[in-house]
Amino acid sequence: MDRKAYEILLYFLRGLIYIKRAIFWLLKKIWILLVRLNESFKSTLGFQIYKVWFKIQRNISKLKIPWDSRLVEFVGKRSILQILILIVIVIIMIPHSKLYTKNDNNIPGRNTILYKLVGPGEQDFSVEEVGNNFPLNMPTKQSQTWNQGAVSVQPSNSSLNQNIATQSDITSFGANGLAVNKPIIMPGAKLPGTEESTGRSEISYHTVQSGETIGAIAEKYNISVVTILWANDLSIRSYIRPGDKLKILPVSGLIHKVTRGDTLSKIIKLYDAEIDKIIKYNKLKEDGSDIIIGEELLIPGGVKPQPVYTYVPPVKKYTQLSDIAAPPPSVTAPAGSGYLWPTSVRHITQYYGWRHTGLDIAGPVGTPLYASKSGKVIKSQCGWSGGYGCYIIIDHGGGIHTLYGHASQLYVSYGNEVVQGQTIATMGSTGRSTGSHVHFEVRVNGARLNPLKYIR
Repeated sequence: MDRKAYEILLYFLRGLIYIKRAIFWLLKKIWILLVRLNESFKSTLGFQIYKVWFKIQRNISKLKIPWDSRLVEFVGKRSILQILILIVIVIIMIPHSKLYTKNDNNIPGRNTILYKLVGPGEQDFSVEEVGNNFPLNMPTKQSQTWNQGAVSVQPSNSSLNQNIATQSDITSFGANGLAVNKPIIMPGAKLPGTEESTGRSEISYHTVQSGETIGAIAEKYNISVVTILWANDLSIRSYIRPGDKLKILPVSGLIHKVTRGDTLSKIIKLYDAEIDKIIKYNKLKEDGSDIIIGEELLIPGGVKPQPVYTYVPPVKKYTQLSDIAAPPPSVTAPAGSGYLWPTSVRHITQYYGWRHTGLDIAGPVGTPLYASKSGKVIKSQCGWSGGYGCYIIIDHGGGIHTLYGHASQLYVSYGNEVVQGQTIATMGSTGRSTGSHVHFEVRVNGARLNPLKYIR
């Protein structure tokens, strides 16, 4: 190739170099322009578009929540629960309001099964209002009124009038002997003939008939009302029904079962009784030395001692969360000895399952939460946090993490080193929670496992 050809080739190659440099220079200018346009777009219109897209994504993610979880979250709100309680109260109160006022004598609730089981029966205790311009006529001795159990009713047996106990504040009567107020059988009230012999010496049994009352039965056997109540473990609010068998003592009093250490002197002091009558009715020796453990003694005229109640002032259990400090740790245990129970209470309200990722342990607000094992805090924050509320995650090494959710107050921060048993938070009801508890999780390499396999 001659010299002229080489020169032409050289100029061609130099032309290619200049063209390459021009292309790179042009592309660089275009890139700088695009970068500036991108920055301008991001700081103005692009940022607004991103915000709109972010909101759309967030709303779409909410729609992906299962319906059962959204239903629990909705029903678990305090406002919804208050509304439901108000609706129940209104439903209960409506039958007793003027909206259901009728002209008949039907009483709401009398046709229910509960009323049939615990109601007073088929008798109708009507109340009649009378004027005060009529003469006051008390019931005669032969009259049988519905209030036979009242201590002020006169018995049909005139020979027992001397032992009648009357109390004007138990019952009152209107004109023509009509009762205005329903009497109350008070503890200790006695009917006629409580202290006289009934002619019986043995305990008998009475089968309740339809329409009978305890007062009428006591008058029939010439003993006090409280004697029947005590002998059959009844109270003034108890009900008797046809077919019930009642233990009937031969005289007014009660039965005492002899226990270890009992003596006749102790028994008469306990029931304020007379030793002669006890010896007579139970056919004992004069000194009462022949009583044996397990024997039932009849105590004529005895009075059941009233229990003595003492007032115990309430103890303030909790203090305001703002005024408390971190409680002391649960135990001093070396790391590696296993995992500890994460709190001071042990009431489990929900176990680990395929629909529940951890263990729920309930207790009062402010109950201390302990580090189940030594480790480093990798999460300590408050907020909704996916339903956890205020929660802590501790890294124990080896891919094992523990989580403590729904806390009311956090005592450790991100990056803190904690020891086993150290108090890291207090129990609360933050996040998706319907009551004070701790949601405890054990995660191994990101998988949530049953905490009961680790904690003790």
